[in-house]
Amino acid sequence: MKPTRLRDARLAALIAQNTAWSKLGLSGLRDLRAYEWGVEMPDDDMYQKMSELYGKSVKYLKGELDV
Repeated sequence: MKPTRLRDARLAALIAQNTAWSKLGLSGLRDLRAYEWGVEMPDDDMYQKMSELYGKSVKYLKGELDV
């Protein structure tokens, strides 16, 4: 996983951190930051939610695709 991809995808979608964590169903901003900084890995369900919210493929978010 490339943690910066999660942050970059969120920013490209013009979604603020406070909006993202609540729409993703996370407990708080700390959880989103842990994913974005690579401290924790999202599970497959969370990757799917991020994919839908950010408009990027799961493979892209995981770093498996360059585009």
